[in-house]
Amino acid sequence: MRLLTYLAMSLLATSTTAYAGGDCKSGYDPVAAVQHIFNEADQDQDGLLTQLEYEDAGLQVYGVTFEQSDLDADGATSMQEYILLYEFHHPVDGETEV
Repeated sequence: MRLLTYLAMSLLATSTTAYAGGDCKSGYDPVAAVQHIFNEADQDQDGLLTQLEYEDAGLQVYGVTFEQSDLDADGATSMQEYILLYEFHHPVDGETEV
């Protein structure tokens, strides 16, 4: 799991630079990186992250608890919720939609 956490941190650090006005012409897609992190954390590949999967992957190191990532409070974080959370914390042009 340490490798997954390291990979996730590396991808998000790079994606933050690209998404925040960095070299977006390079072809780097930060949302694809987020999807990859989600898929690596999704141990049973059901398209949802349980609290155990979320915590086993170390995703809470980004400052967001599982409970905060479960936007609809149904007990699991979907890919859509995870991407929305990323986009909220990494807005385009410094604007945050609420």
